[in-house]
Amino acid sequence: MKKTFLLLGLTLITLFAEVDTTKPLSSIVLQDDKGGKYSGEAWNSNMLLGKTTMLMYVDPDERSKGEIFKPTIAGFEKDLDFSQFQIVVMINLNATWKPNAVIKKMMKSKVEEHPKRQYVLDVDGALVKNWNLPDDEYNTLIINKEGKIIYQHKGQWKEGEMKQVDQLVRQSVGH
Repeated sequence: MKKTFLLLGLTLITLFAEVDTTKPLSSIVLQDDKGGKYSGEAWNSNMLLGKTTMLMYVDPDERSKGEIFKPTIAGFEKDLDFSQFQIVVMINLNATWKPNAVIKKMMKSKVEEHPKRQYVLDVDGALVKNWNLPDDEYNTLIINKEGKIIYQHKGQWKEGEMKQVDQLVRQSVGH
């Protein structure tokens, strides 16, 4: 009986998980068998410091939830100074049934199409565990230059939310 309540409690915590926005994100390094940049280099969350960052942490099975956001992201890539702003697309490989090799092959064209974006692979769901992000979801974080989250969204986007994020990012970058 106690195990059932414990399991139920942990499930509820996971469902309503949110990142603590009052302090900078904890440091994470993804390398070797834990993941890293699509290019094969290590990725360190300290790379988020010094720039406003839009980080999309995506379960590959949920990627369609971000489709509506594509024109806004394209606008950022066209208009914003990438010495002050960056886009990081992190794939949560632990959240999908698809083989990692298939995901990497699918990503190849995205990496070539969008050279301003950084593509990162998270093999074991490190951001779910360390940053308390919802698992099996499409998560978007706007992170300021100090490494604090100034906006968090999970799930399907709605049209009105696009304008809010666009304004927030542009204000944060000083555009």
